[in-house]
Amino acid sequence: MGRENKLRDQAFGKFAEDKATEYYISRGYAIRERNWRCHRIEIDIIAQTGNVMVFVEVKARSGKDMGAAESVTLSKMKSMTRGADIYLKSQKGDYEYRYDIFALTGDFEEYTTEVIEDAFVSPLLR
Repeated sequence: MGRENKLRDQAFGKFAEDKATEYYISRGYAIRERNWRCHRIEIDIIAQTGNVMVFVEVKARSGKDMGAAESVTLSKMKSMTRGADIYLKSQKGDYEYRYDIFALTGDFEEYTTEVIEDAFVSPLLR
């Protein structure tokens, strides 16, 4: 992949994260973190509503080759679960939590979004 394509993909990914942030804020969520990192784990967005922490994976794609739920691999689920555990243990209080997927498909001018709340159960609990 050329440098130009990589920069465009990074910009499109940030665009999708911005749209996801707007989506959650418009529904009354507080954005706690964006691009939270710990031990080589990254969680795109951590939002909060009431006593619920929401760990959001943002997917940006130009085509409809795969649905949002299918695009999140088992490896990514395990990584998010480990990150969520670390994050929750660092917080004061006892929180409920869930994992959402926010998918943006299209381009900068014309796109659709899909939000899957409570998209998966922790693979560490299976």
